[in-house]
Amino acid sequence: MIEYEELRADIDHYLMERFKYRKSLVYLTIDNVITTRRNSRVDLYLRIRKVESLFPPDCLIIARLGFSKERIGHGTHFLRFLTGIALKYGFRYIGIECANMKSGAFAKKLGFNSIDSENYVIIVDNLKSYFSME
Repeated sequence: MIEYEELRADIDHYLMERFKYRKSLVYLTIDNVITTRRNSRVDLYLRIRKVESLFPPDCLIIARLGFSKERIGHGTHFLRFLTGIALKYGFRYIGIECANMKSGAFAKKLGFNSIDSENYVIIVDNLKSYFSME
């Protein structure tokens, strides 16, 4: 668990700065899940997986990501940030788990590949290329 504490702190700092929180918002569970405490502006549940499952190994999996204000760029901004975090900590993939219609369309727009009808994955280098081309 301690090995991901720095990753948790980076995500916490990002969310505190982006959404103007004064107190820590993010914690790490014993099964390597980064999640936010209950709050009104952001809802995050991020799985850290180093072993292969439905998703490839070395994958940061977004299980839940929501913002109180939608369609103003928070999701894209977070994915750009998460791409840098993945590169910094050696993750090769980013996944989106159990996507609904909106998040599935978002994933496709960013170049994610469908694993099945509701789960998506992308190689971090491909996402890095996408953001450098914007």
